[in-house]
Amino acid sequence: MKAEPALRRSPDAQLAAMRRQWPDFEGRRLGDGTLVWQGPLRPKAQLYTVFICWHPVTMSLPYVIVDDPPLRPRLGGAFAEIPHLIFYADKPEQSGLCLFDPEGREWSPADLIADTTVLWTAEWLTYYELWHMTGEWLAPGVGYESVARMMRTDAEAVKAVLDDVH
Repeated sequence: MKAEPALRRSPDAQLAAMRRQWPDFEGRRLGDGTLVWQGPLRPKAQLYTVFICWHPVTMSLPYVIVDDPPLRPRLGGAFAEIPHLIFYADKPEQSGLCLFDPEGREWSPADLIADTTVLWTAEWLTYYELWHMTGEWLAPGVGYESVARMMRTDAEAVKAVLDDVH
């Protein structure tokens, strides 16, 4: 059962839950209050290093990118064709994974990133690997997203974090 939307987890609770559940992830709070983590995930065949950032005030959702190996399109394709990616045209390698339906209220600040975002990232990466093999995105989804279509404050917050720490 989801917590009441008015409730929110403290940054300390988010950091503690990540330390407990994902000890291989390194996390910290930046001076402006943004929480950032970097760590390994192996959903199926490949080991990935992912970067997660979230500011409890300026970002409505956590933002996740794949650091290593970098995401890549299918042979002969373009980066923007990778399904369910929050495509960042200025810096495609910093495009975020589309893990949530923002209008579906699938995530709220009452949720722990350790319980939701990391697991959903592993699931996204599994479907990404399958997409490379089959050419079809086999997961359910609500469509494409881009940083340009994100709420303006979210997009600005994401770009600022990525420019500063990534």
